[in-house]
Amino acid sequence: MSRHHRPPRTPVFLLALGASAAGTVALGAAPLLLTDNVWWLALASVPSLLAAGFLLGWYAREPEPLYGAVLGTLYFGIVAGVLFGAELAEALPDPLPGLATGDSTFFFVWPLLILVTSFVGSMIGGKAATRRTP
Repeated sequence: MSRHHRPPRTPVFLLALGASAAGTVALGAAPLLLTDNVWWLALASVPSLLAAGFLLGWYAREPEPLYGAVLGTLYFGIVAGVLFGAELAEALPDPLPGLATGDSTFFFVWPLLILVTSFVGSMIGGKAATRRTP
């Protein structure tokens, strides 16, 4: 652990979580409304989580993937809850991802995409901050 290391505080995690959710809505809402395909939300989460993970890594000044894991886990919990709630309210098509009934591909691939993206963002942000710090 370097002398410049500082673990992210709760406000930074909340900022990153809010930014990733807002970015997903901003990038994925229009395609979702136009096509009724929830995969657009999954794809919109990639740049949003990459940027949020970068923020956490930058703030910590350490390429630590644990910060990305925490971000990805919290993000998945919130967004999956919103998607299930929207499906129960019949605001989203059934089945959820537009696949055949009983197909769980969306909820298998999407969490992996979230974890990888948040890991990578955190690692890139930490590396960039350590290069910048003397």
